Amino acid sequence: MNLSIAIPTYECKGIGWLYLAELFNSILKQSDTNVEVVVSDQSTDDNIKTLCSVYKTHLNLKYISGHHLPRKNSPNANNAINHCSGDYIKIMFGDDFFVPEYAVTKIKEACSNGTHWIANGSWHCHNIHYLKDPMIPRYNLQILDGINTISSPSVITIKGKHFFDENLEMLMDCEFYYRLHKNYGEPTIISDFLICNRLHSMQIGTLAKDKLGSEKIYCYKKHGAQI
Repeated sequence: MNLSIAIPTYECKGIGWLYLAELFNSILKQSDTNVEVVVSDQSTDDNIKTLCSVYKTHLNLKYISGHHLPRKNSPNANNAINHCSGDYIKIMFGDDFFVPEYAVTKIKEACSNGTHWIANGSWHCHNIHYLKDPMIPRYNLQILDGINTISSPSVITIKGKHFFDENLEMLMDCEFYYRLHKNYGEPTIISDFLICNRLHSMQIGTLAKDKLGSEKIYCYKKHGAQI
């Protein structure tokens, strides 16, 4: 069983490469570093491309340009997923990072059971030195309303290639989880807090929150649900 880590990223007001370096370092600290790392970059500068060229000597890393795509998180994430070769794909947004050194080991153990999708526990932080608000994911039937009790896509590992709806930003994760649940049932839950979601002003939840209402209508129409 091979594991790929799909990382969509961009310049993030000039500090995206610093966030990505922390993510790379958290991968290098893993007790199991036998993973493929795929980065899809939509940056307007070359900092992330340069960073990847440095880390290529330490990681099995594939750098992919996302400049030809609409500048949104969902097509950028799909680009990373599409270029992964692993049996399982761990999604990690470029501003998040692994926490314990056994995170990859735990994820691979869960994958070995043949499950179709996995959700692991997470922390939240503004910087890597102060982790707070631990969260254990759970699915709920109001997920299309944006009631996200699972957390960001960085907690998800999927079997094979599944893609985000590129019409969505605010609800790209919730609609993704809805489809996975519809097709495969409840996720396998890893209660350990394996990753940290970084909180900052450039998050989708901050930048796209005004789109929540229209995206809820879109999701309900798409899936034939009652509004």
